[in-house]
Amino acid sequence: MKKYTFRLEPVLKVRKLKEETCRMELGRLVTELAKIDNQLEHERREIDNYFVIQEGALKAGARGDQIQAFPMLVAAKEKNIQLLLRDKKNQDELILAKKQELATFRGDLKVIENLKEKDYDEYRKATNKEIDQKVEEQTQNWLQFKERKGPQ
Repeated sequence: MKKYTFRLEPVLKVRKLKEETCRMELGRLVTELAKIDNQLEHERREIDNYFVIQEGALKAGARGDQIQAFPMLVAAKEKNIQLLLRDKKNQDELILAKKQELATFRGDLKVIENLKEKDYDEYRKATNKEIDQKVEEQTQNWLQFKERKGPQ
């Protein structure tokens, strides 16, 4: 009995590799998006922290030049937040494109896997038919042998 081999196995391996690579890239993009979100949250907390520090400085009697620094710090943080939001939007677009690419790779892989499944089913049916024929042949031979021997 010959062993089962799928003639498109190399194609299947390449498509699996492409899908796994795409999945890893998508994971990396999602991780980068989470970093951007964390940085945004940190920047917003820093702005709140600057306002608390400014209030404390005003209550303690700070000089005017010290008070002037706070609006500049807040403006810098707000500008950084705008840049991070732009980066987040770009990252979201990249993730969406990668998800579409992954869906395409999954579809291609599924087609080959379905072909392999059908091919294996045909192989199994052919093998079972061959085995059934051999069993039937051996049964017939055994019956013929028994008839020839006869009752003795």
